[in-house]
Amino acid sequence: MKVHILAITGSMTTPLAIELANHGHIVTGSDQEAIYPPFSTLLTKNNIPVNKNKINQSIDLCIIGGSYKNFTQCVKELKQIKKLKIPYISATKYMAQNIAKRESILVAGSFGKTTISSLLVWIFKKAKIHPSYMFGGQSLNKLPSLKITNSNWSILEACESINGLDTQAKFLYYPAKYVILTSVNWEHKESYKTKNDNLNAFKKLIKNIPKNGLLVYNPSQAKILPLLKFCKAPVIPYNPKFQFKNNLLGQYNAKNISAAATLCFHLGINIKTIKKAISSYKGIKRRLELITKTKNILFFDDFAQSPPRVKSSINAVKSKYPNSTIKVFFEPHAHFLQNKKTIDQLKQSFKNCQEVILSKIPFKKPSVSEVRLWRKTRVTAKYYKNTIGQKLKYIPIYPNIYTHYIKTLSNNDILIHMSSGGLTGIQTFNKIIKHFKHPTSS
Repeated sequence: MKVHILAITGSMTTPLAIELANHGHIVTGSDQEAIYPPFSTLLTKNNIPVNKNKINQSIDLCIIGGSYKNFTQCVKELKQIKKLKIPYISATKYMAQNIAKRESILVAGSFGKTTISSLLVWIFKKAKIHPSYMFGGQSLNKLPSLKITNSNWSILEACESINGLDTQAKFLYYPAKYVILTSVNWEHKESYKTKNDNLNAFKKLIKNIPKNGLLVYNPSQAKILPLLKFCKAPVIPYNPKFQFKNNLLGQYNAKNISAAATLCFHLGINIKTIKKAISSYKGIKRRLELITKTKNILFFDDFAQSPPRVKSSINAVKSKYPNSTIKVFFEPHAHFLQNKKTIDQLKQSFKNCQEVILSKIPFKKPSVSEVRLWRKTRVTAKYYKNTIGQKLKYIPIYPNIYTHYIKTLSNNDILIHMSSGGLTGIQTFNKIIKHFKHPTSS
């Protein structure tokens, strides 16, 4: 079958493209004009062409990625697909129909999903169970991010966001027999206008769990508790006894491990197998990943953007290295960072670091109808500064960020790079590391 994927360079669509190619399908894709690692590298390695094929009736199916509206080429192609009456489906619905299985496990919530999902896959693998699965990150255990198998089991990282062709939360498209719920925070303000709208999505998810299913929830999240009464299935909290030897930093990761272990234990996986798998689990790339230590300076790379994730990551580092000076290189890529209420919460998140360098704030031109509201609500560097205080410095030019750090980083400092996208930031971060490893070569 010939499959074309719109918005192919994404955490869901790139692994899907590779897996479809592995199953013998001819896969092509389109995206923005310039595509970047790791997705560009992975697609090239697997001989999947991007932005090189015209839409024609030789295509058997088109899969529409969630971010297709952001790219002019993809929007034009979808119009042509409809005109030629080529069958098409959203990436979310394709996953629901082809990856989710009878024994479906969903990991939902506003944080911890990728770590828990990939750990579940690792435990299942060690238990000699080979589920279909998808998680949105690069495994440090070299697991592919997506796999389609003949097993009756599936494990899906299940987000509450609504985008692309979807009209409801992603997790509401998937069958939900077993659910791990980490939190119900209102993170995706671009998808939900109010807290209640956000909570209602999670309530629907809980109601979808059948009587013979199971809900495993995070007992430290008070907002979850009122929703538990809507579950027809048994409901159990993370088991605090499942604190096994592991390689991950932070109390939040201890909870992630407890979540995965609790579910696996209740599904009948041997506790020795669970412990052994956890001890060999390395985590996810860019989830508080220690890149290197040089000149007695530690360099971490992290995906954190939302206030709870930023706070958890900084606190984890602070707990491990209480006498170090923590500095954060923060790139505000996430859409929800355009909301002032989110920035208000960041003040507490940065409490345990000594310095925050804020890079360029992305600008998305509003539509004519949105201009008035945008002028009142848009987030500026001044708003960040007034909210977070003197520890924050706004440096929008990346070479100046590099210069700042090579002049100011010193013995016993820790630099955490926090970003959810973009190539310039990670290149700058790597250049900073290179300077301290080889001072004369930078």
